[in-house]
Amino acid sequence: MQIAPCGQIGHDDCRIGFTASKKIGNAIKRNFAKRRMRALVLRQWQELIEASDYVLIARQELLINNFSDIEVELISAIHALNKKMLLRKANNKPNSSNQ
Repeated sequence: MQIAPCGQIGHDDCRIGFTASKKIGNAIKRNFAKRRMRALVLRQWQELIEASDYVLIARQELLINNFSDIEVELISAIHALNKKMLLRKANNKPNSSNQ
C-alpha cells in the first residue's frame, strides 16, 4: 500500500487505486485480488485521509490468507501510512512566524 498527497488543487476527496500484476496469476486471480482489496477498503473507508491518493498493490498472500487476517494487516498499514502522511503535511506547512 502506498499513499501520496492529492495532486489536484481543491480536491478534498481521497482517491484509491488498485493494481494486480500478472505475477499474481491469470485474469481470474487478479480480478479476485482486486475485489478483495475493494471490499477491504470499503470496510475501512472512514480511516482514510481526505485529499490523499492511496494505491493498493496485490500480493500473492492476498489470494491465500483469510479475509480477517488481511484486514488486520490493512488496518495497521493504513494507520502507519496516515501517521506518516500527517507528519509530512505538518512539516510542509509554512511557518507563520517567518512572514
